[in-house]
Amino acid sequence: MEDYQVKLKKFIENKKYLDNRQFTDIVEYIFENIVTYELLDHLLKYLEIYSHQISYFPKRLFIHLVSNTEKEALHPLILFLASRHNDIDYNFNLDNLPVEKWTYLLSAFYQRLPEMLCDPVLIRNIKDKINVYKMLMDSPQWFNENGDIFIGLHLIEFDEDECDKLFTKLKANWSIFKITITAVSFVDLVAAKCNKELEFTQFLITALFSLPPESDDIAWLSNQIINNLKLLETNCPIQISDWDAIIIKAIKYGLVEENPEYGFIRVLRKLVKKANIDKSIISKSFELLAGYSQFSNIMLNRDAKQIQKEEVLRLIETLVKKEPSIMALSHVPLFLCSYNASLSVVDQILLRILFHYEENSIPMSNYRPYLWGSFAISHYQVKNHLISKTLNSFPSTTEVLSYIPLKRLKETISCFPINRPLYIKDQKNVLYTTKDSKDPSQMFDPAFFLPMISSLLATEAPLSIEKFNRSGCLSMVLACLSSYDCLMRKAAYHILTLLRSHLFCRRAENLFWDHFCSWVAQGIQDLHLESPPQLSTIQALFLSRMVLAMANHEKGIDTTCCRILLARPAARLNHIPELKTFITAFSGMKDKTLHIRWFFEILRDGTRSTSDWQVLKNMDLFNLFLVTFKCGHQKDRVILKNITNMFISMFIILLVLMLVVDLENYGSCISDSSCN
Repeated sequence: MEDYQVKLKKFIENKKYLDNRQFTDIVEYIFENIVTYELLDHLLKYLEIYSHQISYFPKRLFIHLVSNTEKEALHPLILFLASRHNDIDYNFNLDNLPVEKWTYLLSAFYQRLPEMLCDPVLIRNIKDKINVYKMLMDSPQWFNENGDIFIGLHLIEFDEDECDKLFTKLKANWSIFKITITAVSFVDLVAAKCNKELEFTQFLITALFSLPPESDDIAWLSNQIINNLKLLETNCPIQISDWDAIIIKAIKYGLVEENPEYGFIRVLRKLVKKANIDKSIISKSFELLAGYSQFSNIMLNRDAKQIQKEEVLRLIETLVKKEPSIMALSHVPLFLCSYNASLSVVDQILLRILFHYEENSIPMSNYRPYLWGSFAISHYQVKNHLISKTLNSFPSTTEVLSYIPLKRLKETISCFPINRPLYIKDQKNVLYTTKDSKDPSQMFDPAFFLPMISSLLATEAPLSIEKFNRSGCLSMVLACLSSYDCLMRKAAYHILTLLRSHLFCRRAENLFWDHFCSWVAQGIQDLHLESPPQLSTIQALFLSRMVLAMANHEKGIDTTCCRILLARPAARLNHIPELKTFITAFSGMKDKTLHIRWFFEILRDGTRSTSDWQVLKNMDLFNLFLVTFKCGHQKDRVILKNITNMFISMFIILLVLMLVVDLENYGSCISDSSCN
């Protein structure tokens, strides 16, 4: 035996394999003798490396190994063979094995579960051989090790009465029930079969909030409870004996600075959402949350953990939706100070909370024109709680405009979220991604930005059109004209109407921008689109970039844009950008390079849908692409490659769509007997 053991060890270390004859000799030796676990260990390691020789392991030796280990634990080699050997199946006599070993071996056949479930003899033997209640109470570790096969084989054959009896026994001894993943999963299935989900969920909630915050069981147990609560009806009669203890523990350990435990606060949120609870409990939850020492730091600190802030805001949103009476006007400044006007998940939740306040008669107009983020903190003087200092003065229009970072606004226009709705009451959180992987937290949310601009224009205070356009506000409004959301486009056209009312003052700059608005309006009318007209992204982006170039006096580009503007009374949006005018405006190579790059960037950022493709069809770009790719600068070539890749992708999509339509038509013709 030692010779075989040494030989196997040597072959494993040198990564060599035995020839079939040598391997067969070792197998025969094991069959004819009582061998040590060490030899079986080496054989298992060898087969894990050279599994192709497992076919030389006869079935009779497998049965021999099983039957000769009654007084010892089954060796892992047996499980390895059971799961890998094609000629070995579960259909042989194992009744002489103890329950633990029998189930341990049966777990190796988990991949053959469908076949095993069709064997009534095997199912009956399992039900007769294993005492489920005893195993759950006395052997939780064994239960975990054999969970897969155990759950699969048992639950399907247990009828409702058997599940009810088992659940009643367990319920009478909840205090000694061992909380393990497999045991909880099994009992959860038992509870579902006998309609006891609510009672079991209540027990799990009690068990969760009795755990110390450092327990490893919190994460999976909280997920189990949340999944159970999702299946229950809203306002279900969950009975919680001590709400105060649950609320305090959830807030205390969910809002700590170091290693917060989100499981508690997530379960509390789901409980508030699903359970039929008293108004006083919701009010107390809100008061304890707002009064916690770390609450303001989490809300106002830009460097705080975003997931922690997200969980806190989700809880606030659930509380105010469940009981609107807890909302107060004095809460609004804190939310505005915490808000960053971006498309991040945190800011999406905050905007929904502000929407709920507005919807429940909290007059947000008291805080117009709206400020946000750090600018709001200094203005509203929010310190350590929800109640802020009384408003002494409204921020001026100029002050608000000065807070808009132009770089961030340009990035938003370049990757404008055309699917973002204006009405966000029932809008779920969306993780906005772009082709350039822009950070959503660095992009303005048009669902907030448009109302904010509207609040600026709705005041009677004089408006500096120069600052308004230079800050990019008009560009953002024009970008919204490409939105898929009808309400977003209506809001944008409403703002353009308000803007023209501010242009009545006959100053030179106002006359210029009034002409621009008329030029755009006439160009949109010439398209004969349904109201409210939706521009393609490339058209809206061209107008937006045109405003930015003229308002910020981008050298070279602004002069060309002005020439295009003054050349005719209406914009030719079907041919945007007006290529020939734009490229031939200057003769110098430097100016042409600047214009071509500006033009290519619009094509790159604006090609988003089939409507953009339709605009591009009206432009003869092939010769320009060839010349630029051969003689242009490196930056131009990179942009051109991006444009070409988009063209190819869109062309493939169009071909696929055409193929699908053709297949549908072909299928309808086949099904229609009258079709030739």
